[in-house]
Amino acid sequence: MLYRFALHEALNNRTWVVLGLGQPVMWLVLFGPLLEPLSGPGIGGGNRLAQFVPGLLMMVALFGSTFMGLGLLADLRTGFLERLAVTPVARGALLAGWLLRDITLLVAQGLLLLAVGTVMGLRADIRGSALALVLVALVGVLGAGSSYGLALVVRDENTLAGAVNFLTMPLTLVSGLLLPVALAPDWLQALARIDPLYYAVEAARNLMTGHLTDAAVPTGFTVITMLALGVVCWSVSLYRRGVV
Repeated sequence: MLYRFALHEALNNRTWVVLGLGQPVMWLVLFGPLLEPLSGPGIGGGNRLAQFVPGLLMMVALFGSTFMGLGLLADLRTGFLERLAVTPVARGALLAGWLLRDITLLVAQGLLLLAVGTVMGLRADIRGSALALVLVALVGVLGAGSSYGLALVVRDENTLAGAVNFLTMPLTLVSGLLLPVALAPDWLQALARIDPLYYAVEAARNLMTGHLTDAAVPTGFTVITMLALGVVCWSVSLYRRGVV
């Protein structure tokens, strides 16, 4: 029930729908053509979009989820969370409703991005693309779970927005979202190894180029799944300790 309510509320916000769906498409349409003259490890021929689109999918998952805590703070200020807290519904189920809403929206954005990419010439493995969307959902759980937990701790929109920007910027720059890390100098490649988003990007690239059995695929799923489970348990524990 909470999932349907949260999804309905999000879809009624037409501005959010337009901006949320339009931003990744703008990246693809305006930045994608700049890849044409590039060459290097992992880039060549018709493989350029297959290297770029997976990174955009992870960008959608990261930035589309890490600011979800702002909505939670709005519900906290209106007293909506307090009313939910006294219901017999389990705290974990309340969080699950929001997370399912977030996953639904992120996967919809991912599907739109794949459709536009296909029109622009993207030729990706179908099974790999489906699994990449599963990875989008997992990164979304990781980002949204972290955002909800931080929101319950800081309880301030400005602080939350600053913290999210501070954390996501290095994750984005080091992960190789826009271009493969193989193009970077050795020190930056070494730094990428401690960035969890890097493993998600590498897994998505291998999936969409048809390398489903590459070692990067199970590594990416394992890293993101374990971290997502950890942050969800942390956020639920904040509920159970009576933060709300």
